[in-house]
Amino acid sequence: MVFLIKKILYSFIVSFLLMSSLPVFNAGKAVAEGEGIIINTESLNVRNGPGLSFSVAKQVHKGDKFPIVSRERDWYEIQLTASQTGWVANWLVTLSKSSDDRKGIVSEDGLRIRQGAGTNHPVVATLQKGQEITITGDNGNWFEISAGQNSGWVHKDYITGDDPPLEDREGTSTIQNENWTGVSTDNSLNVRNSPGLNGSVLGKLNKGDKVPVTGSVSGWFRIGFGNTEGWVSSQYIEKPSSASKPPANQAAFGKVTIHTLNIREKADLNGEVIGSVKHGEVFEILEEESNWYKLSLKGGKTGWAAGWYIEKTVGEKPEKQQSRIETGEVQILYNGTNLRSSASTNSAIVARVSSGETFPIKKKSGEWYEVSLSNGQSGFVAGWIVSVSGSRSQEAANKPKSGGLKGKTILIDPGHGGRDSGTIGYRGTFEKELTLSTSQILYDLLKNAGANVILTRNDDSYSSLNTRVALAHYHDSDAFISIHYDSISDSSVKGYTAYYYHQYQKELSQTVLDSLAKSLSSRNRGLKQGDYYVIRENKQPAVLLELGYLSNPSEEALSSTHSFQDMAARSIYYGLDDYFSE
Repeated sequence: MVFLIKKILYSFIVSFLLMSSLPVFNAGKAVAEGEGIIINTESLNVRNGPGLSFSVAKQVHKGDKFPIVSRERDWYEIQLTASQTGWVANWLVTLSKSSDDRKGIVSEDGLRIRQGAGTNHPVVATLQKGQEITITGDNGNWFEISAGQNSGWVHKDYITGDDPPLEDREGTSTIQNENWTGVSTDNSLNVRNSPGLNGSVLGKLNKGDKVPVTGSVSGWFRIGFGNTEGWVSSQYIEKPSSASKPPANQAAFGKVTIHTLNIREKADLNGEVIGSVKHGEVFEILEEESNWYKLSLKGGKTGWAAGWYIEKTVGEKPEKQQSRIETGEVQILYNGTNLRSSASTNSAIVARVSSGETFPIKKKSGEWYEVSLSNGQSGFVAGWIVSVSGSRSQEAANKPKSGGLKGKTILIDPGHGGRDSGTIGYRGTFEKELTLSTSQILYDLLKNAGANVILTRNDDSYSSLNTRVALAHYHDSDAFISIHYDSISDSSVKGYTAYYYHQYQKELSQTVLDSLAKSLSSRNRGLKQGDYYVIRENKQPAVLLELGYLSNPSEEALSSTHSFQDMAARSIYYGLDDYFSE
C-alpha cells in the first residue's frame, strides 16, 4: 500500500512539473495562424511587458522576424525562443502573414532581386515580366519573395496581383477620435501623410508648435496641418495641462528648398510658368491640391508651386534666408564665365571673365556672390562655378603638388546603365543618368590634371559588374571610383556615404569622404563597410560612393543640377589628389 501511495504521489509531482514547464501564452487578442512581424528600426528593445515601463528582455535588429503570440493594445507579444517571449510596439514593426495564399506577378523585365529591403543591398538575381512569385514577407515598400531557386527582396511597385488587406498594413488599427491641442517637443518633427514611418513627409513641426490633435492610432497622432491633415509620432507630442479647445486652422507657410522654383498658373506641370522664386524664400500657402501649393506672392499675386520642392510649416512664419555679408575673393574656374546684373541666370550679362581671374566679394545671396568689378560696378556670379578664398577649392589650388594625380590610372565607374536604370527618384529621375553626368565631369577634371582615366561606360549602355571589376584589374588601376545615388522608403532621409570592403580600400574611401564633407552641405552619413560586388571582388584600392538620396524630393532636385554634380565631382577630384599626394 505504501508503495502504491508513493507511486501515485510521484506521478502527480511529475505531471505538475511538466505542465508548469509549458510556455504561458497571454490571453490577449487572438492572432491568425502564421502571422508574424518584421523589425523596422536599426535596433529595437524587446520588453518583458506591453509598455515602455517594462524592463528590456532582449535587443533585436532591423529585418529580424518573429511569430506573434498575442496582442494587447498597441503591443505585440512575440516568440523570441522556444521558451522566451517578449513585447514590441506595433508602430516599430511590420506585419507579415503566411505566404501560402500570397502570390504576385512581375510587371517589368529585368526586375532585380536584392539581398535586403533596399537599393543599397547587392543584386542576387533578376526576374522577367509575367513571372509568378510567392510573397513571404514585407518591409516598407519592399516584398520578400521566392521565385524558383531564387529568393530575396523586390520593390512593391513592380509586383501586381497582391495587395495585403488593410488590417495587415503598418499603423492601420481603428482610429480613435481626439479633440485637444498638442505641442511639439522636438525640432524638425516630420509630419506624414499616413500613420507610420513609410508615410510620405508633408512638412515639419518645430519645438513649441501647437497643433490640433484630431485622432490617434498605434502610437501616432492625426493633426490639423494648415488646411490638411497629417500624422506625427505620439512620442513627440505632449498635452499641456492648460490645453482645452484645439486652435483654429493655423496659417501654413512654405519655404523653397531648391535654387529656383517655377510658379505656374495652375497646379500642374503643364501649367504656364508665370514667374519663379528662390531658395530660402518663404510664402503663405493659400490652398493645396494634389501635392501642389498655391502661394501668396508679392504684390497680391498668387501662383502654384510643386509641393515636393516646398518645406511646409504651420503657425508662425519662418524666417527668410537672408543674404550674408562675406569677405574674401572668388576665383573664376572657367573661361567665358558670365557675370550678371542680378542673382539669376535669366538676368543681363554685365561682363565675361576668364579662368583664374579674382574679384572681391561684396555679399552672398543664396548660391550667388555679388562681386566688385574694376570699373566700380557690381556683378553676380554663381557659387558653383567659382572657388572662394578660404574654401576647400582655394586651399587645394594653393597646395603644393608632390606627384599628385599626374600619371595615375584612375577608373571611374558610373553605376548602372542601359537596361539597368538604378534607383528611380521620387519625381522620376533615373540614377543611371546622374551617375554618368557626374562621372563625366570627374573624368574631365582628372584628365586635365594628367591622370590616365578610364570610364567603365561613357553612354547609356549596360556593363556587367564582372566587366567593371575586370577593367580595374586589366589596367592595374591606382584607384577605382564607383559613383551611385541612393534610395530608401523614408523620403526624409538624405546625405552621402562612402563604402569600402577590404582594409586596403579604407584609406582611399576615407580620404574621398573627408573631401566631400568639406564641400557638400547635406548630411555626412559616414564611412561604412559594404558588401558590393565592385568593391568586394576588386583587388585595387576602390570606393563606392552614394552621393545623395533620390527618394528625398529636395535632394533629388539638388542632385539633378549641374552645380551639385560639379561640386561633388570636384570634391572627389580633390580627395584623390590628397590621397596620391600624401
